[in-house]
Amino acid sequence: MDENPLIRSLKELCAFLEGEGIDYMLVGGLAVGLWGPPRATVDVDFLVSFSTDNFASLSRKLRESDRFIFVHDRPMAFEKITLLRAILKSNTSISVDFLFADDEFKREALRRKDAIQLSGFSLKIPTPEDLILLNVLSNRPQDLLDAEMVYKAQKKNLDTGYLQRWAERLNIVMPFA
Repeated sequence: MDENPLIRSLKELCAFLEGEGIDYMLVGGLAVGLWGPPRATVDVDFLVSFSTDNFASLSRKLRESDRFIFVHDRPMAFEKITLLRAILKSNTSISVDFLFADDEFKREALRRKDAIQLSGFSLKIPTPEDLILLNVLSNRPQDLLDAEMVYKAQKKNLDTGYLQRWAERLNIVMPFA
């Protein structure tokens, strides 16, 4: 049986990031589906070990890889999240967002990541706590809903002290907690 095109693209992207020595973890809708109820998504989101100061370096790596048909020429900002968007050449229906680890929390989240096996490859994922906080940081309606869904699905297993400490430090409110 043929592999799902989204999974094929995810494998390709992970192999690219690992081949380039870029520390990363899957975030966004696909990661939400691992910790909470699955939801439809047409993009792949990664938190990567670059700061916004290194935007040009990440952009250059993406362009030189020949894996992308389009790479934005400027970072995009949403509340406390900054990202670089690209379109994957092998599957042009997939946009890829590379979120910058541009503060202490995001760097800590990357250090805390875990790895799971998915369709024969290793996938780096955030803890549910870090995924919740990342979604609340972006403050977009879908991201806030995603954070709430993960919170409800994982409520019994969450480190609520960790969530509270970082929410206070980041000056964010989790209305569902």
